[in-house]
Amino acid sequence: MGKLWLIEGLPGSGKSTFAEKICALKVGVFYSEVDAAHPVDLHEIYWVTEPPSHGTILDEIEDGWLVRYDEGEERVGTDVYELPFALHTRIMCERWRRYVTKFEQEERDVIFECALLQNPFTIGMVAQDVSLEAIETYVQEISSILKPIEPIIVYLELNDVARIFPFVYDERPIEWQQGFVEYYTTGSYASKRNLVGVSGTIAVLADRQRRELTLLDRIPFRHVRIKNDERSSFEELTKLIEEESSRSCKP
Repeated sequence: MGKLWLIEGLPGSGKSTFAEKICALKVGVFYSEVDAAHPVDLHEIYWVTEPPSHGTILDEIEDGWLVRYDEGEERVGTDVYELPFALHTRIMCERWRRYVTKFEQEERDVIFECALLQNPFTIGMVAQDVSLEAIETYVQEISSILKPIEPIIVYLELNDVARIFPFVYDERPIEWQQGFVEYYTTGSYASKRNLVGVSGTIAVLADRQRRELTLLDRIPFRHVRIKNDERSSFEELTKLIEEESSRSCKP
């Protein structure tokens, strides 16, 4: 069986670059968070409670259907990442259960970008401001589902979010800049704390990372934290891959 790598961290921490390097070094397969073929993540997927008359059905789950619409098709239902937190978590946990069953037959390494921590925290904390206990319960349930396949988490940590994020922000297209800041400052978390603009976004990101790292230490399988403010800590990545290869060869 292959190894499942879960790459986590804030935007601009180097997740995609690290994931691609792992994929190349391990001859595995990498699914970005927006990959339409992602086995678990549900980017731009809608949940409907009536049999869909159009769109592509991906799954039947929680007495409803997961549907992807083509460009120009009417979007019916609710984006999975805008569902009430409790319903969203049930759908996602079932997706993980079904994936783990299939992964046990996987011979390649598989690399997921921000599928374990980022989604629960952006939906639960940033968008809906649910309790930290509710988010941890969700992540721990996913973790218990994943435990039989012993994945590894690589968390790319930023020491100075306030210094690094402006560089990340300036590198991205204007559409990304506007959409990202809007998402982070119009959600319940920022709204309740009067956090606005880029500075408000940075405050939310810093708190998100702090909470994720606190929870990371309570997840029941291996994780590695790599400080990556300069987004170039590839020697540590190479060492990590060598360690994992050595561990997998032991009887």
